[in-house]
Amino acid sequence: MLKNPDLFRKTVAAAAMLAWPVLLGLAFLTSPPGTEHDPAVFRAGPAQVQASALLFLWATACLVPVILGLAHLLRTRAPRTGNIGAAVGLTGAVAATTLFTTDFYDLALALTLPDAQAARVTEVAGALGGFVYGMLLPGFLTHVGLLVLLAGLAAVRRTPWWVPAAALAGTCGPFLTIGQPPAVQAIGSLFHLAAFGMVALKVLRMPVDDWRAA
Repeated sequence: MLKNPDLFRKTVAAAAMLAWPVLLGLAFLTSPPGTEHDPAVFRAGPAQVQASALLFLWATACLVPVILGLAHLLRTRAPRTGNIGAAVGLTGAVAATTLFTTDFYDLALALTLPDAQAARVTEVAGALGGFVYGMLLPGFLTHVGLLVLLAGLAAVRRTPWWVPAAALAGTCGPFLTIGQPPAVQAIGSLFHLAAFGMVALKVLRMPVDDWRAA
């Protein structure tokens, strides 16, 4: 496979499409309870905090080959949609990967400072303009880019109509269930697994020549 770049890229793209919703679901399941970075909660489960942050980070990193693979499928039939979706999605994915490193700093603060001070530092850092406008908000572009790519694939009939709808449900799920137990928030990843898993299976079954020709 390493000697065949088209087979390698096809396999990596499909594997990433399957891996990212699985890692995302595990990240939610291992998340500490609550919606805030409560120092007491972080201090009570340092291993859980680190595991969840790493799973979120790896899940987001998987989106890079996912986005490139989806854009490749649109290369000939909808190149503008593919290029726009890839540019927006990759910008968001790069920004989003930086967000999960903050959990380690919040954990370190919880382990070394009184709770009030740790919470105050986290609050101040979260309100900085560079964080909000340079990292947090751009991270949401990941979802926009993915939906553009999946909608493009549905428009050219490379995927069924329900695929972008399922991905949208998977994206909205965690935001609509904020404050609920981690297991409830993880349900959104099942919608992602259905959507991206369907595309992944098509890519895996696709002959290399068809992949090359997109």
